[in-house]
Amino acid sequence: MKVFRIPFFIMLSLLLLALVNSICLSRCCNDWLSALESADTAARQDDWESARQQLAVLYDDWEGVQTWLHITIEHEALNTTQSLFRRTLVLGEEEDSVEFRAHLADLHSQMQLLAELERISIKNVL
Repeated sequence: MKVFRIPFFIMLSLLLLALVNSICLSRCCNDWLSALESADTAARQDDWESARQQLAVLYDDWEGVQTWLHITIEHEALNTTQSLFRRTLVLGEEEDSVEFRAHLADLHSQMQLLAELERISIKNVL
């Protein structure tokens, strides 16, 4: 039985790290989703300054966790999200309401996907 102690504690540690990562990513994504909704509300009200500012703050927050995200999430999903961010920022500068809101919706879906990728579930494990 003593032989199984070290592998057991290693597996337990990895499981705990996966759970902590999932919780942290879910919290970040929920915060980012709220910020996207706020930017969308501002764009609907033609408050472009506020929409751009909220999106810029969100993008800065996104950039601040890139090292962690690149360690834990597939790079293709991150590259897609990064591309959507850049296009949405440009559309915010152009004040193109229809395209801006469409890209915000795409970004919203992508953020939900990122949270789902790290969620502990049977679908993700198998």
